[in-house]
Amino acid sequence: MRLTRLVTVLMASGLALLALAVALSLMTAAAATGEARYDVSAYRYTDRPSAAAASARTLTVYVDHDFDATERERIGLALQQWNHVLNGFVRLRPVLLPADASDRAMAQLRRQGAWIVAKVDSRHPAACDRGALAMTVGNRGGGFVYVIADRFAVRDLTAVMLHEIGHVLGAGHDPQGHLMAPVYDGNNGHCIDRAAVSMVASAQRLPLGQLNWCVGPGLDGGRMSYR
Repeated sequence: MRLTRLVTVLMASGLALLALAVALSLMTAAAATGEARYDVSAYRYTDRPSAAAASARTLTVYVDHDFDATERERIGLALQQWNHVLNGFVRLRPVLLPADASDRAMAQLRRQGAWIVAKVDSRHPAACDRGALAMTVGNRGGGFVYVIADRFAVRDLTAVMLHEIGHVLGAGHDPQGHLMAPVYDGNNGHCIDRAAVSMVASAQRLPLGQLNWCVGPGLDGGRMSYR
């Protein structure tokens, strides 16, 4: 999939694509367990008026060329959902890394404040935590999201990226939360709940009441028991 397709996927507007993203995550989670656990139509995002914020910030996210077309589309769905949640105050701008991007070039991008989503496997130094599916390393000045791709199926990539982008935006783990729970559960709803949005709003100094989040059964205002 070329850069133009990636940008088209990520920048498509409207709640229809958001509904599709949630539906894909829910249906693939059900497929993984062999059970139809969710009524897909019961989960949706709020749709508050978009903020025409003069001080809107752009965060560039470079996507590793090693991800295949299906993987890039799954990453794109995660970024698109976060852009809807952030409602114009912060925008995640996707760029596909060149196939021949060097370590030096990526280090330069990070110094410029960019984030890089890199595809690695369990042999990579970032995979030292044997239970981790991905690892976010960096700060407000940029960093890396290492996706340890041999530890989970492609169907789970959107959900994993939703969680990691939460870290990119300043959210920590929430043992009582949904999206930002410290341990991945394939049976969770796979959309951005109010608890995750609240942490990001605090970290980014954004008005929580003007942002969006996912609502539906079990979320209870954004909080959900993980186990």
